[in-house]
Amino acid sequence: MKTNYKFYKDHKIMVIDDDDRLREQAIGVLVELGFNRDSIASAIHGMDALSQLQAGLVVEFFVIDLVMPEMNGIELMKALSDTPEYKDTPKLVLSSESDSNIILNAVAAGANSYLNKPCEKFLMAKKMFECVNT
Repeated sequence: MKTNYKFYKDHKIMVIDDDDRLREQAIGVLVELGFNRDSIASAIHGMDALSQLQAGLVVEFFVIDLVMPEMNGIELMKALSDTPEYKDTPKLVLSSESDSNIILNAVAAGANSYLNKPCEKFLMAKKMFECVNT
């Protein structure tokens, strides 16, 4: 795969998931891939993510669950797509949902790629590169 996009260990990534265990698992996979833990932010739902962004947090890549309270992943991606700073920021959906309609809705809302939970390191890396090359 040929790409001009490069990931760096201090790439600013946000993982949004309401399940503490699964959120930490995704962060652990990112750390295993070589990303700096201090550069990975987390949020428990879409409203939490938006609040952090409005407070000045800069993010270069999003990993988003779909089913969350307050604001779900599809609503978050729509909000990000309506925000000039984040409309083109890569978004990887990491969810246990497997219904094709839900996946299509996620893509329509702005997801660049989709990965089922739990995730493996190799698949996470592959999907992240898909996100930046779509």
